[in-house]
Amino acid sequence: MSNTRLDRSLFMLLIYANRGSKKPPAATTVFFGANDAALAGRTSERQHVPVEEYKDNLRRIVHHLKEASVYGEKAMEQPERTNEMSGVDASQCVELARELGLPSINLWAKMQETEGWQKKFFSDGLHPTAFPP
Repeated sequence: MSNTRLDRSLFMLLIYANRGSKKPPAATTVFFGANDAALAGRTSERQHVPVEEYKDNLRRIVHHLKEASVYGEKAMEQPERTNEMSGVDASQCVELARELGLPSINLWAKMQETEGWQKKFFSDGLHPTAFPP
């Protein structure tokens, strides 16, 4: 299980573990929101993160990534969520990027434009499908 609330701590640990590194990441993909968008009052409610907290967590993660040179990745369980709620989180991420003066691409919106996007882009409904080279 992973969401922005839980992974903020992971990013803090990585910052302190890698302070002084001379080679920061050239690019970073922040791919959060599916678990945060889990619906309150359902079986996966423990993964739910309110929209304003999600945005604040993203702000902190971006700040941490700017300071860290190495970062980790965690496996996620598939929560109950709706596509619409994921879209709300995606728009918050784009809004935050704009506020911070960072470039962003709203992949959620782009995927919605593709017929059959659920099976084309996500093999299990949550995690990105691996594309051949």
